[in-house]
Amino acid sequence: MNEKPSPSRWDDAQAAPEALGALLARFPAYAFESECQRSLDMIVLCQRYISRLVEEQNGPQADELRQSLSDLAVAANRLDRNLGSLTSLLRCVQQTEAPVWEPVELCALARTLCAEKALLQKDLRIRLTLDCGGLQELTVQADRRYLNRICLHLLSNAVRACTPGGGRITLAIRAGQEGGAVLTVTDTGCGLPDGSPRSEQENRAHFLGTTKSGLLLCQEYCRLSGWTLVLRPRAKGRGAEAVLTLPPRAAFDPSPTLRASGEEDARRNARRLWFDLAFELQCLPGLEEVRFEPPPELREF
Repeated sequence: MNEKPSPSRWDDAQAAPEALGALLARFPAYAFESECQRSLDMIVLCQRYISRLVEEQNGPQADELRQSLSDLAVAANRLDRNLGSLTSLLRCVQQTEAPVWEPVELCALARTLCAEKALLQKDLRIRLTLDCGGLQELTVQADRRYLNRICLHLLSNAVRACTPGGGRITLAIRAGQEGGAVLTVTDTGCGLPDGSPRSEQENRAHFLGTTKSGLLLCQEYCRLSGWTLVLRPRAKGRGAEAVLTLPPRAAFDPSPTLRASGEEDARRNARRLWFDLAFELQCLPGLEEVRFEPPPELREF
């Protein structure tokens, strides 16, 4: 027979969620993020200092030190990425990460996401294709921070699923019914785990070292925005498909605060997204030591 919990144990179990909620509400998310960023900045400064010391040195010891610096840079990037996801999740839980709505042109956003397709083809044998279905532009109301993070996560996951060995990734944009839009990322990679030991093992091999915090953050952004994100097996053949559906208006806010956007803002947003893309790609196996250069149209601002 199962033991019936004593009143004290039962009370403790009931109080645990409330205590956790109170703890999360008091947690200093912004101070935590600032302190982590200062530590990461110090790591970068130390890297630069040591790099100058070994710049003109030769020999096995210098080579080992250079490799250690490279490994340190990779670890720092991944730590930065994971901490960013964690602190953003904390702000969502604390309800301090409310969406800010503005017009976002999806076709332009998708073109920036595909800016490094030649590098993916050359270094990882991954063919990235953009399919806007004949649309020249498609504007939706969205929180740009949320949308950028979700798109970068989906693209990053698709690249991970296809490496090593290469594959194909298609980023598709379509107008939704009665307004809104549907963004789909399809890959020919390892696919979603189907419960079998073999698929679980293969998935772990492709996503080794990931924390799953990125997916949790994407799901939370969708909840706050009234969007839907569906992950499913590719319709035909090996691979997976992620479908992000954006309704024509803010589902949970009938009168959202809109932020205007002009041509200068569009260029600034594209440049910011490209740098986020380069950072995301540098966290992927095989691209850790790549030196990314902005496209010509984004180099000077």
